[in-house]
Amino acid sequence: MTWHRTASQWFNLPAGALWGVLADLRRWPDWNPAVAEASLDGSLAEGAMGRYAPSQRVVGLLHRRTAPGFAVAQLDPGRSIVLRQPQPGGGQDIAWSLEERDGGTVFTQRVTLDGPLAQQFGLTAGEPLVRGFAAQCARLYRLAAPASPTATLDGAPSGPLTVIAGGTGSLGTALASELVCSGHEVALLTRSFKKSPVRQILWDGRGQGEWSDELGARGRLNIVNLAGVSLDRPGTPENITMLAATRVEPTRALVTASRSWNQPVERWVQQSAVGIYGDSPEPMGETAVPPADAPGLAGVVRDWEAAFDGAAAAHSIVLRTGVVLERDAAILVRLTVPARLGAGGALGTGGQWFSWIHIADWLRVVRAALGLPLSAGERPLDLPDGVVNATSPHPVQNRELMAHVREYVGVPLGIPAPAPLLRAAAAVLRTNPQLALESVRAVPGVLTAAGFEFHYPQLAAAFREMAA
Repeated sequence: MTWHRTASQWFNLPAGALWGVLADLRRWPDWNPAVAEASLDGSLAEGAMGRYAPSQRVVGLLHRRTAPGFAVAQLDPGRSIVLRQPQPGGGQDIAWSLEERDGGTVFTQRVTLDGPLAQQFGLTAGEPLVRGFAAQCARLYRLAAPASPTATLDGAPSGPLTVIAGGTGSLGTALASELVCSGHEVALLTRSFKKSPVRQILWDGRGQGEWSDELGARGRLNIVNLAGVSLDRPGTPENITMLAATRVEPTRALVTASRSWNQPVERWVQQSAVGIYGDSPEPMGETAVPPADAPGLAGVVRDWEAAFDGAAAAHSIVLRTGVVLERDAAILVRLTVPARLGAGGALGTGGQWFSWIHIADWLRVVRAALGLPLSAGERPLDLPDGVVNATSPHPVQNRELMAHVREYVGVPLGIPAPAPLLRAAAAVLRTNPQLALESVRAVPGVLTAAGFEFHYPQLAAAFREMAA
């Protein structure tokens, strides 16, 4: 039995700069917060022994007292390291590799556990090491870049500062890390300072202040506005008001500030959601007129987009985003936990439509909206200003979604949940059944017309990537 997780990130740095950090195992905790300390007996060489301790308090204490050390099982200087640690009946491999590609370097981390207890140790030992991979990479970039100040290829310091409001959430973290690793200057607007490898600027998300003066003094500026708490909460009147406020107020604050700056924002990416289309079983492209009177979440998104009117930007895109799928996405927890218990059948009628996009494609869409190459080695894609549906070209019905969820967790059968049962369960789980029971069949007309090629156009491919 095996458990494994693999993830990769392209860096706008030469392999040597990254190797200088990876090869010094004492610096492992500096870029992976799941590691409290690490050491190596002697110099880095095959067969050398070392130890590491997890930062989790209880697991770390047990690990220090009971876990054996690791050995450097494989070493290709400048290219790869494999650490092998024995486990009961098997072992854990931690592998890092570097591949020079497209003028930079692809860093790949793979954690594998084998043996009869691989799944159990995977959850306690392996999963913390790979969680938050994007932020790990941003920290790794920060450590590696100063050692080679001329390594970045696009002169990022002289380019625009990209400011991300709502940048400490899951999407903001992924985007900030992607941009940092590409060598761009990034800052986060945040209500309170958090542990982050990215520079943070304090604001209250409502009024003007020092943050506005600082951004207005910049010669060149991009904005990505992702501010807003999760929509996944009960649809009470109080929650609907709160959901709207956490989106409308920051958007208005940014728009008001932009009008006072000496020059317009170069590119503004305004997050929105396909929920604006309401319960829409018919395909809804960007030219479709959203219902003006749809209640609940559709009304929240309408107010959100209306707050963006009047922004001072040379180029602006309103990104109506579907459900973003990634391994750590909250929706996967919502769907996989009952599926593992045998309750992974169709929700409601099973015929409602589900609009989604893989995190890798969402990041490429945002890069296009910022006028950047979609990925290393690609050219920028010219997107017109206005509304862009950030969704896969192949939305699926709920019964197909749940079939993929069951395959993902390895439980072939699942009990369906009729709408009344789902509503009752949602009340217990403190979620909004509207998210699962309403159809949202958005299609990416603008992206398709612009020639955007999805890496994960089909849901099956997206689940395969997440399972890897």
